[in-house]
Amino acid sequence: MKYVEIEGIDASTYAGKAAKALKIKVRGILGDDLLTFKLIDFVNFIILNNKFTSKGIFITEENREDSYIKIIEMGDESLINDLEKYITLLESIKIINDKKQEYEDIIYKLKNLKDYNDENSVNSIIENYLRR
Repeated sequence: MKYVEIEGIDASTYAGKAAKALKIKVRGILGDDLLTFKLIDFVNFIILNNKFTSKGIFITEENREDSYIKIIEMGDESLINDLEKYITLLESIKIINDKKQEYEDIIYKLKNLKDYNDENSVNSIIENYLRR
């Protein structure tokens, strides 16, 4: 029998089977968000970020609110409209990233189990996620 891994976990173990179920589930959970968030949305996000950068506004996680205020105070209606688009796109990116991170955290917990065939430990890690 050929050795197979799912997310770095032996697929023949209980944890490996759980990882496979999680992988299928995450496609459904992320699927709707990824269907509505297209590559062009990400490209537009980058273009907007570059537009702000060209105006000397470097939006980071740490200075986000101050940058938003600076843009609004500039009084340029076009930039304010771009800021609204930017914020909407950023929120969509964060939702997708948070869901991806949740999946990766669960896989990390599975990988760190001492016994991949301990059904109780595996189930305690995955049950809430799979019940969605």
